[in-house]
Amino acid sequence: MSTEKTKELFGFGARLAAERQRLGLTQKAVAAFLDKTSMTQIKYESEDTKPDLLYLEGLDKLGADIYYIITGKRSDNTLSNDERDVITGLRSLDLRGKAGVLALISGMTPHEPKPKNVFHGGVGQNVEGNITAPQTFNIGKDK
Repeated sequence: MSTEKTKELFGFGARLAAERQRLGLTQKAVAAFLDKTSMTQIKYESEDTKPDLLYLEGLDKLGADIYYIITGKRSDNTLSNDERDVITGLRSLDLRGKAGVLALISGMTPHEPKPKNVFHGGVGQNVEGNITAPQTFNIGKDK
């Protein structure tokens, strides 16, 4: 049995319950999959008892983030296969390759619409230059 101070410091049971809920599983379903009783699962989540390694291996097979349950920090086993492939590929690149990938990603993010420029004037008038903010020009004769 654990003390209240241990529960407060460790938090294993709360993280175990949170992962189970993230997976959309009931205590009964997890217990059945891992060949445990519902009461055993309840005791794990309330930190009255601690599970063994076989139980944690079974949770991993269910898709639980074991690293999170133990440490409170998310691991990358919750990533999709595509996300895992991207990270693996990025890590294998040299500095130039990484910069290229990051530039590609930033180029794919949605941008704010470009400023709209409005010109009023007669035929044959020409305005040149880079305008980076919304502007209105009135070109022509004074009225």
